[in-house]
Amino acid sequence: MLAQVGSVIDYDSLAQKIVDLLVSSKLLQFSDGTVIVNSRFLKKILDGVAFSVSHRFEGVADGTSVDLLFENPSGSGKRVFLVAAEAISFGRGHIDVYRDSGVTVSGTTVEPVNLNFESSNESVCNVEYGGTYSLGTSVHRTIIPGGSKVRAIGSAVEIGESVVMSENHNLLFRVTNKSGAATDMSIRLIWWEE
Repeated sequence: MLAQVGSVIDYDSLAQKIVDLLVSSKLLQFSDGTVIVNSRFLKKILDGVAFSVSHRFEGVADGTSVDLLFENPSGSGKRVFLVAAEAISFGRGHIDVYRDSGVTVSGTTVEPVNLNFESSNESVCNVEYGGTYSLGTSVHRTIIPGGSKVRAIGSAVEIGESVVMSENHNLLFRVTNKSGAATDMSIRLIWWEE
């Protein structure tokens, strides 16, 4: 029964009842019993508008930073919905994300991959690494707790929540090696466009 206060409906209770009904009727479940939580993103994959990009940086010296620039260029006609960003390292590191950085010298292009192998759609986004950038507004500062020197055990860190990026905006992902020795690092992004 719905919780009511006088003639006012408790909408939180109503929402929970609807979810319970959908799950109990197996409308939001796979055949193995797991609950479908990524149905919107899965639909974007099926539509051929979901993409992924990653780059591995090998032998990054202690105290050195690596950058990956992710841009929705002017005139793309699309909004970009960043679903996940992660940094992975064998050693300890710092993660900084900057909004709307400037490009002084362009880097090496990384081609996004369509997550639907049957789709010929290409991403509108520009992705590059190794350029020279003037840092924009700092929007994220965290760590990779990967250990150091001979105790560098590795770790993956999700960089943040979903982001919506309109045309003519970018995010610069900077990972700095703080392990005390050279180590390998990588950055991976997943998004859709509409």
